[in-house]
Amino acid sequence: MPNQEKYKKVSDNEIIEEIKKGNKALFEVLYGRYADKVFYKALGLTKDRNIAKDLAHDIMIKLFLNLSKFRGTAPFSLWVHSISYNHCIDYLRRKKKMTYMDFETDEMYQIKADDSELEFKKVKELQLEQLEFYMEQLPTDDRMILMMFYMDELSIKQVSKLLEIGESAVKMRLMRARKRLAKLCE
Repeated sequence: MPNQEKYKKVSDNEIIEEIKKGNKALFEVLYGRYADKVFYKALGLTKDRNIAKDLAHDIMIKLFLNLSKFRGTAPFSLWVHSISYNHCIDYLRRKKKMTYMDFETDEMYQIKADDSELEFKKVKELQLEQLEFYMEQLPTDDRMILMMFYMDELSIKQVSKLLEIGESAVKMRLMRARKRLAKLCE
């Protein structure tokens, strides 16, 4: 087993090259660097610790099995991020685990007018839940690019590298996804 501390300053790309040369034990170093990030990404998308744990395990296996496909044109962390997103979204699409509240209720109108702080909090929660509902209605590609840009705060350049498209294409896709989302919200 490799010593994690020994490889602390070694880049992901150097470790990957050693793994590709046959030193499979170094995958443990990559696992140590990314397992928690993958788990929390899955947890953020599924909202279920047990499912997130299973998905994170599957994603880490997928990363190891597909490591030979990593070209190194973008940072490894973005590649991990992309695989994590895609795997979780595929799972959610298959299982349709996302559930949302019934928006036909008049919950917003049941709030006491004199309690403005509570009102603001309830309206904000309702708006976030509505946004999640409408996000689920978007095509997966639109939802993914919006989540990358707004939730994960990736730059246009990082999204461009992840999706292997030009920065202008990312901007256009973001604009189209925002328009589709706005239309759903009308």
